[in-house]
Amino acid sequence: MSNSPTIAFADLTKIDIRVGRIVSAAPFPEGKSSTHILQIDFGEELGVKKSLARLAPNYGFETLVDRQILAVVNLAPRQIGNHRSEVLTLGLNDANGNVVLIVPDTAVPSGNRLY
Repeated sequence: MSNSPTIAFADLTKIDIRVGRIVSAAPFPEGKSSTHILQIDFGEELGVKKSLARLAPNYGFETLVDRQILAVVNLAPRQIGNHRSEVLTLGLNDANGNVVLIVPDTAVPSGNRLY
């Protein structure tokens, strides 16, 4: 059983999770827990947003470009070092505690909302 508090369905609908396509990935060497600076295209409505993510060692920079991912797009931006993270890229820990991205198993239009 989860230790998380029970929430109303209306609370869940406030979270805006969208699919986006990574257009660039760069190192974030000064980050304590973030390792990658991602530029993610969420389509015409939202455009390109920046996300700082802890993706090492599972993902090299060259393997991320053109990959579709899921992200929360309506959180308040966070200042991380000299960068402003605008969206939260979603992932899960693997057996070693490294992040595995949550991705659609079929290509879908960028900007589609999870429901």
